[in-house]
Amino acid sequence: MNQEDVKAKLIEVLQEIQSDSGYAEAPISGITCPMTDLEGFDSLLCIEAIGMLADKLDVEIPNSNNIFLSKDCKQWLTIDESIAVVCEIVNTGET
Repeated sequence: MNQEDVKAKLIEVLQEIQSDSGYAEAPISGITCPMTDLEGFDSLLCIEAIGMLADKLDVEIPNSNNIFLSKDCKQWLTIDESIAVVCEIVNTGET
């Protein structure tokens, strides 16, 4: 899976969520951390975003994988870090 494709789809998903939630459009880039940089983005929206991304990429992302949280559960991830997680899941067959 190509990281640029995943990035484009993830940014599209996050923009869609922001728009649907009624929040002002915020600039989203690879260094954006959705949990800290996007208004209203919370753990429930994480789940929705992961499902939407999986649908757009036509892949399965297991429920046990929060692509927005580090493996040790101590740090929220940026878009670029989340993309690396998605590519690892898909390319290693963790789905």
